[in-house]
Amino acid sequence: MTPPAETLTVALEDVGDTSWWARILTILGSQYGSIQQRFVGQVDGKIRYRSSTFPVAGSVGPISPQEQWAPGMTAALEELQRDLGRDGWRETSRGRDPWSLTYERVTSGPS
Repeated sequence: MTPPAETLTVALEDVGDTSWWARILTILGSQYGSIQQRFVGQVDGKIRYRSSTFPVAGSVGPISPQEQWAPGMTAALEELQRDLGRDGWRETSRGRDPWSLTYERVTSGPS
């Protein structure tokens, strides 16, 4: 019998959306309307992993960040990917955006 597998998806998170106090700190600490974002690894809608944050220039609408105007984005994603690999997650698919990633890992069954 094959052991069950967990599925993890990587998403982009606006740090200011996590709580009211995080929003205030983000606004007070930002320069020129930038916001702080990070990558998160979610299993069943619950966050299990978080990358370091990186600044993203504020915009009126939802625009996917790019490294040239979101410095540190690539390093934050690589950090998350290292953490996932260290914990046994294997990439199974990629989407359009660099962070549109899906991972799986086999869970240990009952002993």
